[in-house]
Amino acid sequence: MLVCVLAIAVVYVVRLAEYQLVKGEQFVQQTTYQTETTIPANAARGEIYDANGRPLVVNHIGYSVLFLRQYMTKDTQNQTILTLTTHLRENGETWNDSLPLVWADQTDEQVAAEAAGEIVFAEGRDADIEKLKSANDLQTYATAQNCYDALVKKYELDQMEGLTPSQTRDIMGVRYEMELKQFSYRNPFTFATDISEETMTYITENTLEIPGVSIQSEAVRSYESGEIAPHVIGTVRKLNPDEYSTLRNEGYSYDDIIGRDGIEKAMESQLRGQAGEKTLTLNELGKVVDNQITKAPQAGNTVFLTIDSRIQLAAQDALADIIEELQQTAAPGKGGDVKSGSAIVVDVKTGGIVAMANYPNYDINDYVELVSKEDAAVYNRSTLGRFQPGSTMKPAVALAGLEEGVIDANTSIYCSKVYTYYDDYQPSCLGYHGSQTVTDALKNSCNYFFFDVGRILTIDKMNEYQKRLGLGELTGIEIAENKGILASPAYTESMGGTWYLGNTLQAAIGQLDNSFTPIEMAMYVATIANNGTRYQAHLVKEVKSYDLSQTVQAEQINVLGTLDVKQEHIDTVKLGMYRAASEQGGNTWSYFKDFPIKIACKTGTAQTGKDESVVSPHTLFISFGPYEDPEYAVVVILENGANAPTYNSNIRVARAIYDALFLYEDTQQQITPENELLP
Repeated sequence: MLVCVLAIAVVYVVRLAEYQLVKGEQFVQQTTYQTETTIPANAARGEIYDANGRPLVVNHIGYSVLFLRQYMTKDTQNQTILTLTTHLRENGETWNDSLPLVWADQTDEQVAAEAAGEIVFAEGRDADIEKLKSANDLQTYATAQNCYDALVKKYELDQMEGLTPSQTRDIMGVRYEMELKQFSYRNPFTFATDISEETMTYITENTLEIPGVSIQSEAVRSYESGEIAPHVIGTVRKLNPDEYSTLRNEGYSYDDIIGRDGIEKAMESQLRGQAGEKTLTLNELGKVVDNQITKAPQAGNTVFLTIDSRIQLAAQDALADIIEELQQTAAPGKGGDVKSGSAIVVDVKTGGIVAMANYPNYDINDYVELVSKEDAAVYNRSTLGRFQPGSTMKPAVALAGLEEGVIDANTSIYCSKVYTYYDDYQPSCLGYHGSQTVTDALKNSCNYFFFDVGRILTIDKMNEYQKRLGLGELTGIEIAENKGILASPAYTESMGGTWYLGNTLQAAIGQLDNSFTPIEMAMYVATIANNGTRYQAHLVKEVKSYDLSQTVQAEQINVLGTLDVKQEHIDTVKLGMYRAASEQGGNTWSYFKDFPIKIACKTGTAQTGKDESVVSPHTLFISFGPYEDPEYAVVVILENGANAPTYNSNIRVARAIYDALFLYEDTQQQITPENELLP
């Protein structure tokens, strides 16, 4: 017995010595086993500032939740997702889920309270629904419930006990999103972005319960004032799978964001940075114990706009105040049915857009919700809406008539109100103006005068000069725009109509098929103001490096064309526009008689062809100032805003903008570059 005990003891001592002395270091390494995995290190997207350095779109440090394939197994992933979605829902936070299946007629509160009812397809998601059916080998006629049931089986959700319908939908939504984003060892899935400090702490403290989950800090887009020029700035969104297949060779990853519209889209190549690489060190439990940047990301460049946010805000406020006043105090047919408006300010010497206001406006932070409801506020009327110009086209017709020799500065045409040149079509002027020179006719907006000039010019000659002035032409602005329409026999016939000789008379006063975008109108009057140079409209002043130390791109001032007309003819047209604002009897004199800056302008009322007892015409205003040495062109358009008791509401908007341009001091809030002290 003693020998046996001693033998066993010797074996234990030898074995213990082997473990402690010979293989001790190996076993220590096993107990502290760590692995490394490399994931993309997202680069900060470039920021956006106004012309004076006021921040419009900046970045702040936020936290994202990543799923790592290495430590999220099939056995754990559903429970991990359930734990996270439950916590985020309780905290009022969201996660990435684009599955087009929703609960019918259920509020977020009802879903959270597990009162889910019928599952239906999300509205307006036809392409996503088709993709869902195709990806799961379902027939095109499959119902939302069919899709729901198929995903329950596919993701083995029927094997989890105690799930409520809403919890089941949450898990399948995340699993479906993981598939779309091709979740893999090399491609982590971003479950949620910009989570709260509380959620970050919860995840960090509960790593064992949610294996495969990691927290990553990154730059998050922040809109300093979401209501300032949202149509110009635009928005960003996650890259979709179809885009990824096209853009992956340009360095994009599945979780990248990309500009959706506005400057965010137009300047994508400058704003997006270059991703780096981050190496995560995980222990044997799958917990991240260290992370190191092994390839530094390169931040995107910073874009400075030509927009002056102070002038932009003044234009937005004036537009909203006047339109809402009309809606509350005027009757339909008298401006009370006004729907929308646009106000644009252009630097006439460069083509830079100083302000571009739309009504209705919106907060850019609400974009996703509004666009899903097809809300009219997200539509950029300034570059996409087309409006008949009415009498604001008369300066173009006057310039064509002068240059073609149809009239000169002293030509007098007698206005007897009814234009009787044609036997079968005799349109009327708005008054008996008597003898009118071209500057008289511009001041008094005499239709009779322009009926006669337009008839002699012919429609082809009028259109030739209007094109030179940028009407019916794209302005070249960086963001999406529509092209205006010039009335012509060809266009009328393409719409199934017949062109009559009398149509030329209506075209000469900006009616018929003539319709242009507000940005076209703004560049048209800017071309007159600067004596004939048609600049490309632009919103980007310059591009700097992220730390503002280098100028990457200077302001691009491009000339699209020149009028090539005699200066005396431009001067005559400008004089007529000046007389409209400076002489008693001019229809804008009462608004600018006391203004210290000389303004030149032209008003317009465009008929809609509808019953004016209930539908108001559009009202337009084009202008520039100072008259002697123009700096800015200001255009205001109110859709269905004419005939108001307060008269020329758009002129009131323009006057408020001119007040901001010339009478109020600008206390600039310049940004401070990195590593410099505040002043």
